[in-house]
Parts: sequence; C-alpha cells; structure tokens
Amino acid sequence: MLTQEEINKKMEEWPKHYDPKSIELKWQKIWLSQEFWEKVFRFKDEDTQSPTFVIDTPPPFTSGELHMGHAYWVSIADTIARFKRLQGYNVLLPQGWDTQGLPTELKVQYKLGIPKDNRELFLKKCIEWTEDMIKRMKEAMIRLGYRPEWERFEYRTYEEKYRRVIQKSLLQMFENGLIEMKEGPVYWCPKCETALAQSEVGYLEKEGILAYIRFPLKDGGDIIIATTRPELLGATQAVAVHPEDERYKNLIGKTVIVPVFNKEVKIIADKSVEKEFGTGAVMISTYGDPQDIKWQLMYNLPVTELLDEKGRMKNTNGLLDGLKVTEARKKMVEILKQQGYLVKVENIKHNVLSHTERSDCLSPIEFLTKKQIYIKTLPFKSQLLEEYKKMKFIPSRMSHYLEDWINSLEWDWNISRQRVYGTPLPFWYCDSGHLVPAKEEQLPVDPTKASPPVDKCPKCGLTLKPVTDVADVWIDSSVTVIYLTGFYTDKNRFSRTFPASLRLQGTDIIRTWLFYTFFRTLMLTGNIPFKEVLINGQVLGPDGTRMSKSKGNVVNPLDRVDEFGADAIRLTLLDARIGDDFPFKWETVKAKKLLLQKLWNAGRLSYPFIGKKKFEKPITLNVIDKWILAEHKRFIEKAISAYDNYDFYTVLESLYSYFWETIADEYLELIKHRLFEEDQSALYTLQRIFRDLLVILHPLAPHITEEMYSRLFGDKMSILLERIPDVSDIKEDPEILKLGEYIKKATSAIRTLKIQNQLSIISIINIKLVGPKEFIEKIKTVENDIKKTLKIESIEYQEGDEIKAELLSIVKK
Repeated sequence: MLTQEEINKKMEEWPKHYDPKSIELKWQKIWLSQEFWEKVFRFKDEDTQSPTFVIDTPPPFTSGELHMGHAYWVSIADTIARFKRLQGYNVLLPQGWDTQGLPTELKVQYKLGIPKDNRELFLKKCIEWTEDMIKRMKEAMIRLGYRPEWERFEYRTYEEKYRRVIQKSLLQMFENGLIEMKEGPVYWCPKCETALAQSEVGYLEKEGILAYIRFPLKDGGDIIIATTRPELLGATQAVAVHPEDERYKNLIGKTVIVPVFNKEVKIIADKSVEKEFGTGAVMISTYGDPQDIKWQLMYNLPVTELLDEKGRMKNTNGLLDGLKVTEARKKMVEILKQQGYLVKVENIKHNVLSHTERSDCLSPIEFLTKKQIYIKTLPFKSQLLEEYKKMKFIPSRMSHYLEDWINSLEWDWNISRQRVYGTPLPFWYCDSGHLVPAKEEQLPVDPTKASPPVDKCPKCGLTLKPVTDVADVWIDSSVTVIYLTGFYTDKNRFSRTFPASLRLQGTDIIRTWLFYTFFRTLMLTGNIPFKEVLINGQVLGPDGTRMSKSKGNVVNPLDRVDEFGADAIRLTLLDARIGDDFPFKWETVKAKKLLLQKLWNAGRLSYPFIGKKKFEKPITLNVIDKWILAEHKRFIEKAISAYDNYDFYTVLESLYSYFWETIADEYLELIKHRLFEEDQSALYTLQRIFRDLLVILHPLAPHITEEMYSRLFGDKMSILLERIPDVSDIKEDPEILKLGEYIKKATSAIRTLKIQNQLSIISIINIKLVGPKEFIEKIKTVENDIKKTLKIESIEYQEGDEIKAELLSIVKK
C-alpha cells in the first residue's frame, strides 16, 4: 500500500499549475523537428496500404495579419488532420499562400512608393513584401499549434513549380476550346485600373442622388426619367418603360431628345423596367450597370464610351471631359438645372456595384469596352448544377449558396487583369483576336520576354503580339487540388489522392474559390475536385457583429495566447456548430483554460499511481469501475461519431459532462482509497480511460495532451502514433449505468447536506439516505466506497420518493 509521503514525493514531479506557454512552445518546436516530420507528419508516398486523406486548405492571401477567421479554419484543419492520423490515415495536409493580388500591388505602389512602370523593381518588391507577410502569418499559425506538412506541401502561387501547373491548365483549357479573346463590356475598377470577374464585384450601400430629368418628346411634350447616373446622359441610347405601365403606353416607339446633347433616341418597352422606381422611365446608357449591357445586346443599340481607364470622363464635347465621375455628376446636375431640364434631385442611399472581393478598394466599378481573354462558363451551367450534387456539403444547407451562384452566372469568366504581379497568361495574339498558346516545354513562360512558338498567326497570318495581361488571382488558386494531387506531375499520387477527401473554407469564398476550383477541376479532369466540402461560419466580434477595424471589435487570436494558451483558443473556436456564425470572447477562452487546468489536475492526481506503468485487465472488475467504463464507452463512441461528422461542438459538450462532471468530480474521488491500496481494478481502469481520453482530446487540444501523454505513458514518441480507442470489449449494461446515476445523486445529496450544515468535506458524520427501493438496493452495493470517499461512519436507509440525505450525528474524533 502506498503512503501519502510516497504519493506527495511523486506528485512533485508534476507541476501544480498548468503553464500553457512553456508547454506549447516546447511541443511546437518538437513537432517541427526532422524526426517528427518523418515519423508523424509526412505524407508517405510509399504507403500503399493505409487509406489516404487529403485536405484542400485555403491558401490565404498574404496580408501579414492572421485574423480570427484564419485562426478558425487553421484550428479546424489541424484538428481534422490529427484525428485522421489517429484513425490510421495517411494524411496530406498542405499549406499554400495566395501571393499575387491587388492588395500587395497597392501596398508596394502607394506605401513603398514603387511605380508599376519600373516592372522588374516592382515585382521584386512585391515578392519581398509577400515573403515578409508569409513569415508573420506562418509564425502565428505555428503558435496556434497548426502543423501542416511545411516540408513538401507548402506552396506559393508565384513560384515556378506552381506557375507551371497554372499555365499548363490554361493550355489544356485552350486546347479544349474553352478559352478565347473577345471584345465587349467588362467590369472595370478605375482605382485599380484593371478588369474584374463577376465574382469580384458586389453591391455596397452608398449615398447617392436620384436626378429627375425632363426629356423633350420630338412631337411635343416630355417624359420625366429618374437616374442615379446623370453624368452618363451623353451615352443614352434609348429610354425604356414597362409595356404595361399605363402612363407611358401611348409613348412607346416615339422619339425623345436627350437633354444637353440634343441626341434623338427611341422609347422602347421592356418588362425588366421597375415601374415603382423613380418615374418608371429609365435611360439606357452604355454602360451604367449590368442591365444596360443586357439591353444593349438585346436591342443592338450603339455604344458610346464616356469613361477612360482611370475613371475620367471623355467624349462629352468638352462639357465633362477629364472630370472624375463624382465631379462630373455634380457638374451635369448644374448644367441640367441651368438649361431647365432638371425637375428635382433626391439624396438617397442605394446599392452600388463595387470592387469588393479580395481588395482594400471597395470603389464603384464601371463598364468599359475592352478586348479580354475569357474562359467559357455559361455553356456548362446545367452540367455544373448536376455535378455539384456529387460533393457532400457540411452543413448540407451550404450547397444552396453554390447552386444559387451557378444559376446567377450571366457572363463568361474574364481572366485578364491589367496588373503586374500575377501569373502571365501564356498566349500571344493577333489584331484579329486569335490566340496562339505557348508550347508546354516553354512553361513557365512570360510572353513579354519570350518568343512566340510560331512567327505568324496560323489562322490569318498576322503578326503576333504578347499578351501583357496577367491572370485573375482565382486562376492561380483554383488549381490547388490539381497541384497537390499531382495531376500533371505524379500520376501515382494522383490515382491515390484524387478527388481530394475534403475542402475547407468559409462562406465568403463559395462563389470564388469553391466555384472556380469546382469548375476548373471538372473541365480539366472530368471529375469533381473533392468528396466533401466543409463550410465554416464567420467568427464575430465580442459584440456579436462582424469584426471590423472601423467598429473597433477586431480580436487578434495572438493577443492573449501566452496567457490562456493556444489550446484554450482552439477549444473556444471549435465550440460552435460548423456553419454557424459565433462571437469570440476572451471570457470563453478563460473558461476553456479552466477545463484544461482541471484535466491537468486529474493527470497530476493520477500520475503517482499509473505514471509509466502497465496494468493488465483483472479477471474481476469493481462495480464502480464497470460503471465508469460503461460511461467511457458511451463517451468514446459519441466523440468518434462526432469527429467523423466534423461536429467538434458535440465532442466538447460530451467532454464536459463526461470528464468534468463524471470523471473529475465523481470517479476520481470514489477510487482514491483504492488507488492507495493499489487495487488492480482501479489502476487498470484509470489508466485505460486516461489514455483514451488524451487520445480523443488530442486533435482539439494537441499541446496539453502531448505533454500529459508523455508524462503518464510515453511508450511512443508522440500521442499521434496511438490509435483511436477501441471500446468494443466493454459491455453495455443499463443496470450498471443506472447504478452510476444513483451514485451521483447520492454523493450530491451528501455533499449538499454537509454544506447546509456548514461542515467541511472531511467532517465525519452519520447519515440517513432516503430514496426509492431500487436506489437503496444499488447504493448498498457501493456503500463502502461512498463511506470512505465522503467521510461517513454509518449509513441508515429509508424508503421514500425523493432522494435525499439527512444528518444523524457528527462524529467527534
């Protein structure tokens, strides 16, 4: 039998207080070691027996700041990868960096003052900026316990090996007739001076005006139109009204005079006109918004361009030329007022199409007529709407966002960007608009520096010119699955890893990263890119609204990581249903640290008895141990099922009820006396449930579980070399579980009794237990354990409907 002195001496080897900073930094360094990479974290190409699990993680844009959204998916990705390793999977967990984009160009251009005209210096500074941002973000990821395979599957979209895959995919799509150059209206950002794709624009509420303008009818009279874009008056090609609008039926087909510019246009009828907006009569200008483009194509209207690439007015007969849009709007209102055409002006708030995606810009966009390179998407809408159903969405409701986006597509994908820091489009072109692709052996290629593969255009014989535009950033990031699985480079790996097992991402990039990866992979491989798509919600500020610097509610995940620990932050982030938005509060992190401290305390209490020892299962188990094993079986099976469904919330919820309320508060107290007696049933059971508990908790809280595993067991170099617990040998016995419920009710009643009588927990008393007959019968089987645990000398029993304890006397010692 162990003495208290022996126990105390042993417990000195285990620090009383859990210090997350020292433990986490220790294990993060160990995990990054060569030995751990080779034995634990490496995707083993040579392993043809184990099932593979490939996670397509988001390559974040290199902003340099790891915000809470990053921390959330980093925690999800790492948790899933660790769990799958414990299940015996050969896991490929990559980490890429989406390096080429407007935000970096804007920082280099305006913050560093490097002009884009100095192309080589500009690109050099973009890469330097990118690498500095990556360094900062990577350090933050590692501090949160994230462990992808940095050694082989860290990639940057500007690197030659990745760029080769991007360009080869474009050549393949060109060969399949999916890429063409054509002229037409494009989304254009005057601030960034580049074309945009439909997915990069969105509506933002802005303040504006609604100008009511009198258009004279050629035959006499007038019609009042209301417009938010009076500066585009000179590009008016028609006035449209609803065919069923009684106010204007008699005017359909008549001619009106465009004020100021004295241009004659027709009044046409179209059902797209909103009768309730303004006056119900609108001017069709080329181009004020996407609806103008539809009307121009539908009615074959002329095109008048009034804006240049910098968003300045032109072709207005000198009236507005050279003015920015907002200035031109004000001046046109003044001109209309002076000439008697302005009826009134209303100040309004309205939705303005703006440059919203992956940009600090947020400026209103315009429509310019440009010759651009497109990937055909519209012909495949019906195919996409069928194929996406083959991917399992978690939660299932998120699939509708992708379906809605596919249904809303109105334009082919414009992939040309008038920028510098991007993947060169591997084409040359002639003045007739024919594209000539690079040869595969030229890749990666910059057409501005390389010679075309042929001297003249094969179709028309005209001189070839290099395409100077670079690719849309989503062209880069939409081949992540193609790159990781080795579609072009490693057929053996591709056969074992494609489709990828899982795509992780947020709701905000469903219409971009998810759609473009899905579309491109389907076109290139003929198959869906991944089997499952996990869509996480947004992490909100403590006030329950979306985090925003302007609101002052942004929380940096590293602000208090040394105080509370990365594990506590991870538990906080993962304690929500996947797909739901939730607020992040440090108070919650503090509570999670208390849970981990409770786990640490339980490990410290158990260490003297089970640390680095091996106990075989005895022939006969104590009834209390049978009960806790039955509870253990329920917890383990529920947790494994939850993990399999990426339901981390349920794992944590079960952990509280099983570990805190049952193991820590009840079981450990009940078996202390048997541990001192070196009871083999108690020692075996405690060791088994603790090993299983650490393994199950490890994916969520990897640092503390590695540390406790190494202290308590340590028979493997990492807990990740363990396997998910097998509880199939534990029998399900409803009677044993019912006994456990009665034990908890009895001990609760006795503790309450001591508190009510202002007695310490170590006070020795005589009591009466009241309860139903079945309760009394079952409690009698564990009476000795209850008496030793709660310092009771004798127990009398009395049948009754309500379970309670009554004080008979206090024993004086």
